[in-house]
Amino acid sequence: MRPLRSLLLLLIFIALFTGFHYIMPCGELFPPVTEFIPGKYLKSAFPESPVTINDSVNKTFKHPSEGLRDTQITDSLLIPTVDTLNVPDSVPVVVHLDPITPFIDSLNYSTGQVRIMYYGDSQIEGDRITSYLRQILREKKGGTGPGLFLPVMPVMYTKTYFLRSSSNWKRYNFLSYKNKEISHRNFGPFMASCRFLPEGEISLVPVKAFVSVQPSKSADSASSYYDLLRVIYGNTNDRVNISVRSGSQTIFSDVLTRGRGINEISCNLNGADGIQIEFSGQVSPDIYGISIESSNGIIVDNIPQRGSAGLEFTMVGRANLTESYRILAPDLFILHYGLNIVRNITDDYLYYEKGLIRQLELLKVVAPSTPILVVGLTDIARKTGDSISSFPNIPSIIKAQRNATVGAGVSFWDAYNSMGGALSIVNWAERQPPLAHKDYVHLTYAGADSLSALLADEIFRREKKVVKEETFCEIDSAVSQRIISQLSPGRVDETLSGSLIELLKFNPAKPLIFSDALFWIFFLIVLAGHSLTYKKFILRNYYLFLVSLFFYYKTGGLFLFLLIFVILVDFTCGILIHQTSKRSKKRFYVAISLVSNLGILAYFKYTGFIVETVNDLMGTDFQVHDYLASFSNHYFGTSFSISNIILPVGISFFTFQSLSYIFDVYRNKIEPVRKLIDFGFYVSFFPQLVAGPIVRASEFIPQIYSRFHLAKREFSHALFLITKGLIKKIIIADFIAVNFIDRVFDAPYIYSGFENLMAIYGYGLQIYCDFSGYTDIAIGLGLILGFRLPLNFNSPYKAAGLSDFWKRWHISLSRWLKDYLYIPLGGNRKGKFRSAINLIITMLLGGLWHGASVRFIIWGLLHGIGLVFGRIWNSIFKGSTEKGLIKHAFAVFLTFNFVNFCWIFFRAPDMARVREMLSQIVENFSPGSYQAVLPAYSSVFLLMFVGYAIHFLPEKIKESYRGLFIKIPLAVQLAIIMVFAVLMYQMKTTDLMPFIYFRF
Repeated sequence: MRPLRSLLLLLIFIALFTGFHYIMPCGELFPPVTEFIPGKYLKSAFPESPVTINDSVNKTFKHPSEGLRDTQITDSLLIPTVDTLNVPDSVPVVVHLDPITPFIDSLNYSTGQVRIMYYGDSQIEGDRITSYLRQILREKKGGTGPGLFLPVMPVMYTKTYFLRSSSNWKRYNFLSYKNKEISHRNFGPFMASCRFLPEGEISLVPVKAFVSVQPSKSADSASSYYDLLRVIYGNTNDRVNISVRSGSQTIFSDVLTRGRGINEISCNLNGADGIQIEFSGQVSPDIYGISIESSNGIIVDNIPQRGSAGLEFTMVGRANLTESYRILAPDLFILHYGLNIVRNITDDYLYYEKGLIRQLELLKVVAPSTPILVVGLTDIARKTGDSISSFPNIPSIIKAQRNATVGAGVSFWDAYNSMGGALSIVNWAERQPPLAHKDYVHLTYAGADSLSALLADEIFRREKKVVKEETFCEIDSAVSQRIISQLSPGRVDETLSGSLIELLKFNPAKPLIFSDALFWIFFLIVLAGHSLTYKKFILRNYYLFLVSLFFYYKTGGLFLFLLIFVILVDFTCGILIHQTSKRSKKRFYVAISLVSNLGILAYFKYTGFIVETVNDLMGTDFQVHDYLASFSNHYFGTSFSISNIILPVGISFFTFQSLSYIFDVYRNKIEPVRKLIDFGFYVSFFPQLVAGPIVRASEFIPQIYSRFHLAKREFSHALFLITKGLIKKIIIADFIAVNFIDRVFDAPYIYSGFENLMAIYGYGLQIYCDFSGYTDIAIGLGLILGFRLPLNFNSPYKAAGLSDFWKRWHISLSRWLKDYLYIPLGGNRKGKFRSAINLIITMLLGGLWHGASVRFIIWGLLHGIGLVFGRIWNSIFKGSTEKGLIKHAFAVFLTFNFVNFCWIFFRAPDMARVREMLSQIVENFSPGSYQAVLPAYSSVFLLMFVGYAIHFLPEKIKESYRGLFIKIPLAVQLAIIMVFAVLMYQMKTTDLMPFIYFRF
């Protein structure tokens, strides 16, 4: 099957897949073309013609919430439009300002910081809504960081960042004032403050307290970038030291100013990927807020307050609150309340309306120039028997909210009607993916994103309106055009050449990976060139080598030079090893290759770990310095942090692959490659470059000089592998990770032991589906290009022992460790004791290969001990020949559970989280109510069950449906793939999830 035919088939498939979005009545099932080619590039190539006011008023836009509703530019709730033709020219026109117009002006015209302070009912719900709001507004205005937080949060887990703090912190609020625990009501924007020593207490020795902040796995790239730290505090007593560390490096230290009132201290973080703030003193300051932000762009603070009627706002010290808002200079308050009073069903919500008015009036006094937007209550339903109904008091609560905003002269957004009104929460829960949980109260991540998208739309649409006395008129064309450009994915004035340049640039937030739709456009372009070059070896190899280099650049940026360096060194060493006949010289050239490859690997992967270990053991204070980042900053004007060494993508894979070539040349197993381009092509072949499999030169290099051949069966097999790999990655691995596993591993102590155990089993499935899914796709892509890559996984959880497991899991790495480490150490040739030591050393180094951490060493050590124990067991019972089904099933069960136990050390971010998970499983296993837990994660648990069930299917069954797929007509194959593609599109996560092994 020629490359051109493969190209045409895939091109037709993508055209149909995206085309259905525009012609099918259920177009939301299919992605628009902007999923594959970002809209700003399309807009650059085909600029819009100017839009007139008559066109713009009736124009509808597809919502980011995936078809929940179509929205008009005009506000159907608050600002109805009339036909301007009915307004006589003689009637004077006045400008009516929406209450949040000053914020809109800041959003449009400010060159500095634009701050939104979101006050809501709960930490979790507010965090999810602000996460997406922060992200979507930053597409327009920029900005970094997660915003404002306290050292002690009501709930430790958030989507944006993970916070840990020392146990001596305590949170104080108005109740603390009433109980005489604190003598003042100065609590700042959180209506609370934190201290590590009680007020009035003076310690005889300095007391330390720390706050550790790092990005969550779910955080977007902008929120993960730490630019500027601000600490808002009060300190009236004594000297308090503050220091800020990133890793092992101290990036800031100072003394908190003493004096009355509120103070601020700040420092630059220079892009640190995690910080620890340490306070030390004999007294404690009042910490009113800590913020990680940027000096310009959008900042969105999530501030949870359970006071549904604003009670806490009215009870705190006004002077302190006024000064806090003066320092933070918010551009918009968003108040999102009502969830906590729904169950208080009554006939009259006047008390709630008055309480909300008091809060709004207070905010207008303490921050008179800051607009306020009140978000109405969302839909909530309850289940009685077999029937489900919305709470009947919701309209009354929303009416009270609306009345309060009218009375206070602030803006209101009706989220209830925007969701769809009564029972809309039920519809949201039934969507795929679900937008609400089955409790019909709380939103899922996707649901929070959807509500946040609706809210962002509301903000974008609140522009100045032209009115005649009490009659609202249509938007003028200039404003309309500006709104259209804001809601569109790209700006009209971009040029095609500029967009093409941007496409060629490396974007660390959007690497080119298999689960990204843009990759498949890249692959189509590769196929197009391949169809012109495949008949000539030299031309084909040049072409695919350059393509592979570009792919690595789009994935790893300037580390491309590192890949080229490895290629040059090992190509030269391979030639020299072969040309010399002296064994000493051969070993010298092998040593050069080893030192260069392992030296690079050690510097980038293990320097930080080594420095930290030496500092801990010796009490020294050595600092890590990234010389490559420093070089780039000096000569290329970049702004990389030099205090943390960035790990190049795929470095462990391409260095090990290149080393295997050197070893095989040294052992005379293969002839050296004579052409640099051919060797570079072998090392950098893009399908398997960044996450394997690790391909032996003896398996791949002969294919470089073979004619292209791809049978129809092989093409169908490639389609099957690619589809299977994407299903594993998107439908299973990413879904269960985002919706369950990442949450539990980030904060195991807020989940029961049962949930922790399920997360461990879930991670076992996630890492298998993620990694084997990548290799399935890599093998399929290689096959379409005419190259056969080796099998890397073979149902590893079916293994009846650890030795069997490592013959099935990451087979290419297992073979590498065996042939180039275990056997050279002596293998099993020097007695049982030495063999056991060799096994443990091999697995320890295998653990270190995965990461520079004590956790990976423990993981490798456990596997090494397990392998040794397996050998001892087999030697003791070697006379037993019984291999019954029960005995085999028991062996599989033990191996499966041991491997999953070891995954705790592999996945947990640190040893503290390992201890927390094990403690929860042992001491707090029961969640209290399985009836509440199981429905909450029903979709996750169902996917886990299905994933494991398919994995444990007999091989004959798997081969039968694979063979059936290959035999059926190509059109039917594409139709089946289309069905799964729709499912993947519906289930994909909001943020792109890199493959797990990219960081190894």
